[in-house]
Amino acid sequence: MPIHILDPRTVARIAAGEVVERPASVVKELVENSLDAGARHIDIEIRDGGAGLIRVSDDGCGIPAAELCLAFTRHATSKIDSFDDMETIASLGFRGEALCSIAAVADVEVMTAVDGSASGYSYTQRDGKISEKPAARARGTTIGVAHLFKSVPARLKFLKSGTTETGHIVSTVSNYALAYPEVRFTLTIDGRRALGTAGNGRLREAAAEVLGRDTSTRMIGIDAAEGDHAVSGLASPPDSSRANRTGLYFFVNRRWVKSPMLSRAVEEAYHGLLTTGRYPVAVINLSLPPSDIDINIHPAKTEIKFRNDSRIFNFVRQAVRSALIGEAPVPVIGEPAPAYRAPDYRGQMKPFVEALFPERQPVLSGAEPGLTAAKALPALRPVGQVAACYILAEGPDGLYIIDQHAAHERIMYEKVLASRSGRTPASQALLQPQSIELSPIEATAVKAMSATLEEFGFVIEEFGSRTFLVRAVPSALSGGGWLTALHEFLNSPESKTRGEELMAEVIACHSAIRAGKTLAPDEIRALLLDLEKSQIPNTCPHGRPTLMKLETSALERHFKRT
Repeated sequence: MPIHILDPRTVARIAAGEVVERPASVVKELVENSLDAGARHIDIEIRDGGAGLIRVSDDGCGIPAAELCLAFTRHATSKIDSFDDMETIASLGFRGEALCSIAAVADVEVMTAVDGSASGYSYTQRDGKISEKPAARARGTTIGVAHLFKSVPARLKFLKSGTTETGHIVSTVSNYALAYPEVRFTLTIDGRRALGTAGNGRLREAAAEVLGRDTSTRMIGIDAAEGDHAVSGLASPPDSSRANRTGLYFFVNRRWVKSPMLSRAVEEAYHGLLTTGRYPVAVINLSLPPSDIDINIHPAKTEIKFRNDSRIFNFVRQAVRSALIGEAPVPVIGEPAPAYRAPDYRGQMKPFVEALFPERQPVLSGAEPGLTAAKALPALRPVGQVAACYILAEGPDGLYIIDQHAAHERIMYEKVLASRSGRTPASQALLQPQSIELSPIEATAVKAMSATLEEFGFVIEEFGSRTFLVRAVPSALSGGGWLTALHEFLNSPESKTRGEELMAEVIACHSAIRAGKTLAPDEIRALLLDLEKSQIPNTCPHGRPTLMKLETSALERHFKRT
């Protein structure tokens, strides 16, 4: 076959493959156009998984009749004039490919009206034929897309089942409902309403529709700013998690994006609060100057590049981490905690509180917003020990069960981190320097991480290619376990990315009280006092819970006292 120029219709259908991957792609492009048009109410209707019909109606600014035909031409857009505008673009769509690409693979009908016009206008494009005529319509635009991919059978046969394609559409609409809580969205699937938001601007209410009211009610608010960067949103408490990342939603300047970097930032914020293999639910809205991002790297505009990845990573991580530390509640056994009431100290708790903690007042814990993790743990009265592993303690609102190893690990972790800020690290010199031989990987890591090792109290000197002299170890490990801790740190792939936190975790783990050790009453009392002072008493550094609470009201219900 000789080299030749393809006909325009073939070119349009091939180009459409970059933008219109599946029915959800059409919904995305049309919803973005509605949002860019200033719509406050957007209705989406689909049939047969979107392959039969997609209809999006809005109350936006509309399209002037004279521009309707032009809107379906390739590279036609009202969003930018030149490439230089990409530096400051604030709209969702800008490529000028959406309507042209959709019309190349489906039948399209548009009804639109603008303010000040005597009537609306109708535009139909079917099988390459165009018809236009006046039509009655209020301000806004309705675009119907029927028989998607009917002219491209090869693409049609690769669509998944109607249920699967519908699921992608629901996900797409959900994304924009979270990004624009001030816009009222309704989604109707095969004649039945599937989603509807109030459009009152409250993110938590939009999240209730998308994520469920139980989830949204317990989520912790995020609000932080740093210069011209700001982050807001909601994040689930540590005791509410999923087995995958499907609950993570990211928006950059209100544009939904896929970002492994932002996912890592949020997951890092939960480090030590969630167990391995569990993931949070979070809605993260990131605002920053348009010049700091590149949104033109993917036809579907779902991927993004940041000018300064490390700054964004640290900013988002710290914002989420601060919110979690400030608001995470103590896990409760049994039914949800009742509404907050100030504790009644007129009973038997009063003498105990006044005798041991005159400066502290117990606070009811629970899942209500506003109770920080530090405030959620009240003064506790030791009751005893079970299975040489768990400590029982009485609080003003119930029975607390504490994992002694996990709790002591949390205490030691925070003490180790605090000690490294001193002028001299908490170090203990060995009576005799100990010679150790390391693997090639460990020897390389010792040299690379020497500053971190010294910061936490290790004094190690090179004594050959792979032989080293250990002259001092962290004080917390002076009783033993320092060699195991050192090997664990040097062999961890995380030692280079989160060296300080990892070192503190390793030291805490190998210096903490072990399960199976019987504790004297004084030791139990001291451990509880230290736990009460912790910043995050709820979990150990690895994310395992340190304690659970069995509320007095639950006990009363069980023993039929209510």
